[in-house]
Amino acid sequence: MKQNFYFKLGIIFSLILCLMLPQSFMLDLVGERQGWRLQAYQSIEQSWPGMQTVAGPLMSIPYHLSYNAKEKIIGADKKETEIIKEVTVHDVLYIIPKQLNIDSKLESSLRYRGIYGVPVYTSTVQLKGEFSTKPLMDLIARNKDYKISWDKPRISVLVGDQRGIATPPNLSWNGAKIAFQPGGNLPGTLAGMHVTVPDINQEQETRIPFAFDMELHGMRSINFALLSENTDVRLAANWPHPSFTGKLLPEKRDITGQGFNAQWRASSFSYDVSNAIERCRKGECLSLLENAVGFDLIQPVDVYQQSERSIKYAELFIILTFVALILFELLKKIRIHPIQYTLVGMALLVFYLLLVSLSEHIQFLLAYGIAAFGSTALLTFYFGAILRSGKLGAILGAGLSVLYVSLYVILQAEESALLMGSLLLFIVLAALMLTTRHFDWYALTGQSDTPSEIQQQLPES
Repeated sequence: MKQNFYFKLGIIFSLILCLMLPQSFMLDLVGERQGWRLQAYQSIEQSWPGMQTVAGPLMSIPYHLSYNAKEKIIGADKKETEIIKEVTVHDVLYIIPKQLNIDSKLESSLRYRGIYGVPVYTSTVQLKGEFSTKPLMDLIARNKDYKISWDKPRISVLVGDQRGIATPPNLSWNGAKIAFQPGGNLPGTLAGMHVTVPDINQEQETRIPFAFDMELHGMRSINFALLSENTDVRLAANWPHPSFTGKLLPEKRDITGQGFNAQWRASSFSYDVSNAIERCRKGECLSLLENAVGFDLIQPVDVYQQSERSIKYAELFIILTFVALILFELLKKIRIHPIQYTLVGMALLVFYLLLVSLSEHIQFLLAYGIAAFGSTALLTFYFGAILRSGKLGAILGAGLSVLYVSLYVILQAEESALLMGSLLLFIVLAALMLTTRHFDWYALTGQSDTPSEIQQQLPES
């Protein structure tokens, strides 16, 4: 019997290894479904504005600096002559707001492509603040010996996706209303809007107030560039799971089950705004979108992440169930065929397949409950049949139910999942060791000699 027992253990161990192949196939299935969901995101993004970042407003004033320069020329008689020639340098002065206040209220919803839902939003954005003409006065003071001619100043606002600007906004500029035009009108950019404003007073430093409202559509994330000397950003949304992005976390935030409120405050010292402006002068104005804060619309643990994490516990479920069957087989002197072990292992794995497929159509909790109930009920009935005892089948089924409940609690934990999983493994191992601490394994496996008898047969040293 001893040899038969160890031979059967070898078969069961090989069977566990073989059952790991379907487990890897299900992990691949989850990855494949995630890929299809990404394709759904990309498909919706083709017909709906994508992730949005708002940068601006930024004032740009093209100017032409003229001065007289001496130039030497060589005439036909090969004599060198010095002449005075007017040289004109063309450049652009960029001015960021002295103060910028951004107030955004976002309403989110889900758009579906097949069975996959993608979070989209409509955000009502209010921007107001003021520009200071001090940079203009400083430029004039530095070049007082030169002649400067100015073009019309422009106000530009950049966005991540031009399609997201739902209605043409109007700029309130120093008390006047001016309509924005499409296009950012900055070097290296396309998406956005711009407006030409009246000439600026060059006699003295002034503060020019501005304000405008935007209705912005987008999906998955929204961000605002900190493009001013002092910026105050306030975001409110009905999305309960924000993931705040950017190099600066909000100073204040209030997250509830119905949504959240967040506030950022930053100065030009918080970010190297001057470097971004300098890169814009060199034709790389897309850099203005980089220093931004905002949030992503995410679900903290989505159905595929939870399914993938649950599948990784399949080995534990299979091993514990097989150990329980082996113990009952030894204690009750019942023979369980390897094919019956195989059917039990396959029933345990079908739970994960049911979980993945059901969770794509209904809430994860309900999908988990249906899959766990179906698997537990099937195995409880089957345990009672192969163990020839409905009571033993119910005991194994109850233990399996406890494991499923414990696994669900672990799946819902984001930050303590590893800790809870380790504790579960420790508790199960401790329970198994304490339960079997008085077992005479030699007697259970039918070994003829006990350890004491073997010791007596050893020669004395």
